[in-house]
Amino acid sequence: MRKQLFSMMLCLGAVGGASFVTPMPAMAAVAQDQVITVKGHVVDDQGEPLIGATVKTKDAKTGAVTDLDGNFEIRVKANATLFVSYLGYKEREIAVRGRAIIESIQLSADNQVLDQVVVVGYGTQKKADLTGSVSIVNAEEMKKVSNSNISTMLEGKVAGVQITSDGQPGADPSVRIRGIGSFGSTAPLYVIDGVPMGTTIRDFSPNDIETIQILKDASAGAIYGSRAANGVVIITTKNGKKDQPLKVNYSGYFGVDQIPGDVYDVMNADQYSQYLGTACTNSNTPIPGGYKMGEDGKYHFQDATNTDWFDEVFKTGIRQNHNVALSGGSSHSTYNVSLDYYNQKGTLEGAGPNYERYTARVNNTMDTKFVKFRTSMVYSHSDQDNMGLSNASEYVQGLYGDVTNVLRGTLLMQPTIKAYDKSTWVLDDKVGAANGYRYDAYGYGVYYDGVHGDISASNPLLVNNLLQRNTLVDRFVGTASADVDLLGMVGIKSKNHGLHYNVNLSYSKTEAKDKTWIPSWIQSNRVYLAKENERLTKGSRNYSDALVENTITYDGKIGKHNINLLAGMTYEEENTNLLTGWGINFTEPYFLQLQNAKNTYSESYEFKHSLASYVGRLNYNYDEKYLLSAVVRRDGSSRLSKNIRWATFPSVSLGWRFDKEKFFPISRDIVNMFKIRASYGELGNENIGEYQYMASMNRNNMTYSFGNSPVTGSAVSTFVNNDIAWEKKKTTNVGIDLAMFNNRLEFTAEWYKNKSEDLLYSVPVPAQTGVSNTSVTMNAASMENSGFEFSATYRNRDHALKYDISANVSTLKNKVTSLGIGKDSYISGAYATYVGQEIGQFYGWVYKGIARTQEDLDNNAVQQGANVGDCLYEDISGPDGTPDGVIDAYDQTVLGSGLPKVNFGLSTHLEYKGFDLNISTYGVLNYHVSDDIYNSLNSCYGYGNKEVGMLDANRWSEDGTYLSSVPRTYAANNATLAWNDLFSSRKIQNAAYWKIANVELGYNFPDKWFGGYVSGVRLYVSAQNLYTFTGYHGYNVDYAGGTFTPGYNFCSFPSARTFMCGLHFTF
Repeated sequence: MRKQLFSMMLCLGAVGGASFVTPMPAMAAVAQDQVITVKGHVVDDQGEPLIGATVKTKDAKTGAVTDLDGNFEIRVKANATLFVSYLGYKEREIAVRGRAIIESIQLSADNQVLDQVVVVGYGTQKKADLTGSVSIVNAEEMKKVSNSNISTMLEGKVAGVQITSDGQPGADPSVRIRGIGSFGSTAPLYVIDGVPMGTTIRDFSPNDIETIQILKDASAGAIYGSRAANGVVIITTKNGKKDQPLKVNYSGYFGVDQIPGDVYDVMNADQYSQYLGTACTNSNTPIPGGYKMGEDGKYHFQDATNTDWFDEVFKTGIRQNHNVALSGGSSHSTYNVSLDYYNQKGTLEGAGPNYERYTARVNNTMDTKFVKFRTSMVYSHSDQDNMGLSNASEYVQGLYGDVTNVLRGTLLMQPTIKAYDKSTWVLDDKVGAANGYRYDAYGYGVYYDGVHGDISASNPLLVNNLLQRNTLVDRFVGTASADVDLLGMVGIKSKNHGLHYNVNLSYSKTEAKDKTWIPSWIQSNRVYLAKENERLTKGSRNYSDALVENTITYDGKIGKHNINLLAGMTYEEENTNLLTGWGINFTEPYFLQLQNAKNTYSESYEFKHSLASYVGRLNYNYDEKYLLSAVVRRDGSSRLSKNIRWATFPSVSLGWRFDKEKFFPISRDIVNMFKIRASYGELGNENIGEYQYMASMNRNNMTYSFGNSPVTGSAVSTFVNNDIAWEKKKTTNVGIDLAMFNNRLEFTAEWYKNKSEDLLYSVPVPAQTGVSNTSVTMNAASMENSGFEFSATYRNRDHALKYDISANVSTLKNKVTSLGIGKDSYISGAYATYVGQEIGQFYGWVYKGIARTQEDLDNNAVQQGANVGDCLYEDISGPDGTPDGVIDAYDQTVLGSGLPKVNFGLSTHLEYKGFDLNISTYGVLNYHVSDDIYNSLNSCYGYGNKEVGMLDANRWSEDGTYLSSVPRTYAANNATLAWNDLFSSRKIQNAAYWKIANVELGYNFPDKWFGGYVSGVRLYVSAQNLYTFTGYHGYNVDYAGGTFTPGYNFCSFPSARTFMCGLHFTF
């Protein structure tokens, strides 16, 4: 086989810079600077010659490859050092030392890929021995790409993992592993250095990360029991190295953020005036006073105002990150100290959104004769101005009447309104009487007056300049662990047996301070807020978490039997304290403290949650050929009633190393590993909130009759479910792992099926019960997710041009299997969930087209009030379940799904003579989105701005045929004019996309340039979120929406296109 590959290896050697030289007579001893001819012989660890091995000097200017017998000749200086390498083997350095003949150079197999140690729960395993579904993120690739958030490091890197974010600075991305597994939170558990950190880690620095592993099935995650229902992300942070002097590493970058302004093609002032004139005419609505018919027969605004609201509101953002790490170690200890600063000034004019974070981490290890100690402390401080109001759920609390989303307001605001006009200030007492241009005391125009009409949008500059919304977060996590060699302590020395006790202690404290200030000049629906509704809100949130873990582990080898046993117990306690106070009606000048308000209010809450667990695990393999892993964990949670507080979660997985069999039919030079594995396991989910099973007292002066006398007091007024139980998840996984061509190619294929049972769901409470609540939470629903996952990595590291290519593809099929007793559907607005179908499908009318003529209307089902130029819809059903010739609510149906069915990622890393290039991409197929802003800009009614394409509306032929590509437009909507804006298939977009997420080009300077004072100097430039290939019109095509509303993009804050320049060096 080796001789058959010889020609190919010669070519590869030539690519790597090898050259062949003419043999010269051998010399026994020469001067060290003299050029000599060196002959040698390269063999593997079995003594077999290696054909096509590369032999070269450090500068790669001189090289050779071995022939059919493993021999080589090369002309080098007598004091040169040769670097000998062969694909799949560890490189060796050979000092020539004047020798003309080097008898035998033996290379040992590089099993780094297969022998790679993977961090799993409460221990480690060799990658080749894994039987569960565990994905490993390439650590070297991560280090070459700049990220501001740990979660975003996973974008497109792992099959079955979907990362989405709305783009705000400091936003915590949404992470889903293998689809939606619960009606509640779908976030995975994060474990950092063995300590569970909950479901958010944005406060930590990506620069501290050493490795990331993702546990995707129950057999891999069962060791974490009820906290692993949505998957587990295991993170290991950096440590120093033993016997290493102090090293100081610096990494930093500066970048600019830009929001593309061409996503929506909105009208200018003249275009809008024409649109509005026609829309008012169609709806028989008076045209606002500011618009007049010109001599050209078209409407124009009364002055030259032509505001580009996007340019007024958005600006170029700035981000920067700086990290300094000090590391080193002695023969018995290591240390790593890192300081990190991240700052991102947002892309909106005004008070935000902005995000700033400071992080400090200290990691230490110390080894004594029988005990290994590890400590870690991390502190972070973040300051976030969250002004974007990026989602429907983030309207400012306490505001009487909502504040329109800033992005929505920017794009829908009339171009005929001035963004700012100081000359039109009005006094407080004259605001209600102002009739013309109505501006507030700060000079920002309001959105309702007789000149412009009602456009139902707030001035985004006013909102973002005057409203304050700030959150300060301080977070500390301290951990300490000790690993005790029990056999060593009692004087037993054994190479084949080990017994270790491990104790892990952790304490974390998080303090958050929230502040929201809403001055009276913030508008609500069409009117100013009254002075007495001016509001300042201040809140304090305190969270603490204490964890104790005790485990004992046995490692043994008896002949070909390898055994690892673990048993342990854990206890975790979380405490939450919330305090909120607010004041209304402040005197001016403002002193924003609650005591300066005329009216003040406050409320507080306290929660406590504890989780106790027992865990056991067996890992077994015979001759590294037959693999078995079994886990059982028993959890008890305070969130559940005493009679059902405890539950047991088992899992088992099997693996077979087919390549280890004597009858394996393929040469091991081609296939290095062929592993078949399968697993089954059960997990729980107790993330259901506190005290759900307990009734609360109503103290609002309830009255009850005792002996015909009314008595006022407190009583239980709500019905609660005392039997709320664990949500359960049962997973089945089958996979194949391949490593080929001396581990150059890795490939994994998996099939999975996850069944989520006893999901918490709101079930109606019968009215005759006499309680105040209309629904109660019960374990009533179930759901399934299944799919295939494929991932492959190809590495070529042996030549001048080195490269890695990684690709992954995953599919997802979701099905709701139960919604509770007697319930087969849940419908809310434009979304419907049916038993037997996907969760949260689009729900509305099926769009047929536009009525071009009266004949089209007559031949269609009856649409009361519809006219030529209006939308037509399919007659789907009627009261009896069959089409009835009338378009009404009975004709609503499922219109598709917002869950992506196929996710894929493709990444490339190249290195050549000091240069490196990293390209990361990802995308989805079979994916649909309804974008609120796009639908509003293409709505057929209203005073708000529109896309330019809406100017095509209202074109007719001489015979009365409607010619436009869009329906008729109206200035106002009512029951007879509503047909053109029903939620229908017309408002759903094909959102399949392929995103160029990151392109980074770097240059690694030779260390010799810096005289030994500085090393590892790398300068790079990068572009993130560079371009997206898609037919979707809107921002954030990858924005996921909610659990029951997947694919719904309600004004998510745009993700910026970022250009950065960075530097890394060590001294």
